[in-house]
Amino acid sequence: MAATLVALGVTTLPAFATTTVEGTGLPVPYVAAFAPVFGPSAVPHAGTMRLLVQGGTISGSYTGISVRPDRFNNRIEPVVGTLGDDGYVLLSIGNALSFRGTMAHDGTIAGTATYNGRLYEFTAEPGSPGKAYR
Repeated sequence: MAATLVALGVTTLPAFATTTVEGTGLPVPYVAAFAPVFGPSAVPHAGTMRLLVQGGTISGSYTGISVRPDRFNNRIEPVVGTLGDDGYVLLSIGNALSFRGTMAHDGTIAGTATYNGRLYEFTAEPGSPGKAYR
C-alpha cells in the first residue's frame, strides 16, 4: 500500500503529532488508497480526502481519483467518524465504505475497510498527489 502512495507522489512526510492535526482548525489534505485483502488486485482504488478533527470527531470529504472504475470517481462524498484518545479511528465514506483502524502520530491512517461487501487494506497519508503535507 505504501508503494501505491509513493506512486501517487506522496514520498516524504514531516512528523507531526495528532494533536497538531486536531488543533489546526483547518482540514488536512490526505491521499488514500485501498486494495482487496483477498483475491487479485492489479490496481488499488485511490482518492483524496480533506479531514477536520475536532474533539474526537472527524468530518470532511473524499473524492475518488482511481484509474479503475470506482463509484467515488469525480464525486465528493462526505466523511464522518471518530478518533479515540488511543488513536483508534472509525470512518464512514459516503454510504458505501466503512473503516476501522488507527491514526499514527504522523497523521497516517491505516486499517481495514469494507467496500461493496469486501474487505480492503486501507491507508491514508497527509498530503495531496505529488505533494507532502506541510
